[in-house]
Amino acid sequence: MAAGSFWQGFADTLKIRTDKPELVRAQVSALSRQIPVLYMLLLANAVALAYTHYGSAPDWMTIHSVIVLGAICIFRAIAWDRAKVDVDNVEACIRHLKRIRVLAVMIAVLFTAWAITMFGYGDAFQRGHVAYFISITVVGCIFCLVNFPPAAMLVVAIVLGTFVVFFGSSGNEVYVAIAVNMALVSVMIIQIIRSFYANFSGLIETQNDLEVQHKAMIELSRQNEALALVDPLTGLSNRRAFFSVLEDTVNAAKEKETFAVAMIDLDGFKPVNDVHGHPSGDELLEQAGKRLRKIVGPDTLLARLGGDEFGLLLKGYDDALKLMALGKKLCDDLNRPFMLNGVTVQVSASLGFATYPAVARSPNGLFERADFALYHAKKNARGEAVLFAAHHETLICHDSQIEQALRKADLSSELSLHYQPIFDIQSGEVSSLEALARWDSVLMGQVSPGTFFPVAEKTGQVSFLTRVLFEKLMVDMQDWPEKLPVSFNLSARDIVLSDTVEWLIDEIKTHNIDPGRLTFEVTETAFLRDFEAARTSIRYLREHGARIALDDFGIGYSSLRYVHELEFDVLKVDRSFVAPLSHNERSRRIVKTVIDMCQNLGIDCVLEGIETECQRDALITLGGRLMQGYFFAMPQREVKLDALGEGTKPS
Repeated sequence: MAAGSFWQGFADTLKIRTDKPELVRAQVSALSRQIPVLYMLLLANAVALAYTHYGSAPDWMTIHSVIVLGAICIFRAIAWDRAKVDVDNVEACIRHLKRIRVLAVMIAVLFTAWAITMFGYGDAFQRGHVAYFISITVVGCIFCLVNFPPAAMLVVAIVLGTFVVFFGSSGNEVYVAIAVNMALVSVMIIQIIRSFYANFSGLIETQNDLEVQHKAMIELSRQNEALALVDPLTGLSNRRAFFSVLEDTVNAAKEKETFAVAMIDLDGFKPVNDVHGHPSGDELLEQAGKRLRKIVGPDTLLARLGGDEFGLLLKGYDDALKLMALGKKLCDDLNRPFMLNGVTVQVSASLGFATYPAVARSPNGLFERADFALYHAKKNARGEAVLFAAHHETLICHDSQIEQALRKADLSSELSLHYQPIFDIQSGEVSSLEALARWDSVLMGQVSPGTFFPVAEKTGQVSFLTRVLFEKLMVDMQDWPEKLPVSFNLSARDIVLSDTVEWLIDEIKTHNIDPGRLTFEVTETAFLRDFEAARTSIRYLREHGARIALDDFGIGYSSLRYVHELEFDVLKVDRSFVAPLSHNERSRRIVKTVIDMCQNLGIDCVLEGIETECQRDALITLGGRLMQGYFFAMPQREVKLDALGEGTKPS
């Protein structure tokens, strides 16, 4: 078995490994450097042997034959040096190796025959030179051909085989001993060739494997880089890719070149996620991305920036009317119903545009202004597109001034609370008070809560404002009647932070206030931000005795769901439903429905924003009882608990 493996391995060594193209290329590359050296070695040794035999051997052997052999060597060496084999062409490399194998046989036969013939001339020293010539020449040639065993083995077989047979049959003990020694050396040389070839072949395979791994790593790196720029859910570009392309576009922009950045946000996505589950929310985002892509085309950069927000980079747009027309088309298409797992849902989309170079010349400037236009759209024109304009810059500057004023303000002295009563219209008595924040800024004068609270929310300062105002409320409540309830507004940020609600309860306990006197008003925005965190906070406040009111009820997307799951104690109907009561039957029906629902659920219904007698009377007709508004009383610093007068009390 071992002998069979040996001869099989030996046979494999003699083959040209056409099944290993990388090995074939490496052999040709190595031989192209070594074979010219082989020919120079043959030439030098032949000239030396001819020189020592000059005068003893015929001239045709020492002169003419050497000239012919030398010409062959020089010609082949030059030919090899000039030959430029295309190592990438495996077929050409294989043909080259086959030619080398044939030439190796021819050269070996030619030089061996010439040397053996030379042995018949001269004295013992000259004959010894022949043996030396054959030995040293074959060893040198083998080392030059060691990367290509098919040729090297043939040279060993022809040259050393002839040497062993010739000297072994000479009858001279010395030559016979040399022949035996050379036979043993031949076996060792063959083993050395096989071992070297195995190492050479293994090295090439290792290099090939490393190259394959390197290419695989490069490809993997390329794929990872591509994935790092793609949103895995929608297949669109992601936030990183969007800002990278935006920066490159700004840097490469030529004079008078124009383009626009658009920010798109889905209004009502969070309730879909909460009500129908995250898989439906993901499906909604995928479908929204496809709708946007269909409109803007494949060449426009469209990215999902995170959550339900998308970004567009629109090149070549220099016409405001065209931009607004595109914005309307995008918003209208996203306003169409979506079919999600057999359920039809509807959201809307708001959009903000910013143009280069009209409103900004930097990537951040463009993005911030597009984002502000989006914010303005969501606040004032929900479901529509807004193009950033000069007056928006004024608003940004104003917000920036407010932000700086808030940071520099001594809020403990500049902030105060005014109180507006909520009346029980049936008894005419004050039912409770609502605490309303006021800011008398040293730098800016009186600033409306509707102005400074959104800025504080965006800049992360709102929680500090809440704490300052609540501490003031706790102090004020010390002087009020023990049973007088009061409501206090919490921002969306406050209600999702557990440390804030825990602090509120601690403050109530510290001031020995009955928690049942406190009603915390929250808006639907809080639930859109983080429903689970908001629900946990509301439960915590209710468990400690406080009441919870849902403010601005009716203007959101999923208020009924919140009423069902969160068990509010109070619903405050938004003033937008109260204002048109006298002339809008639809508003009357909505308000009537809410009042009846609250009665059925056993919760209070507070009607806000009452400014006229007609509104009051209409609400009484609809069954309203708890009312609040300028018609009854303005917010004041000093608490007044007077019952309704003749002008405001129903007849």
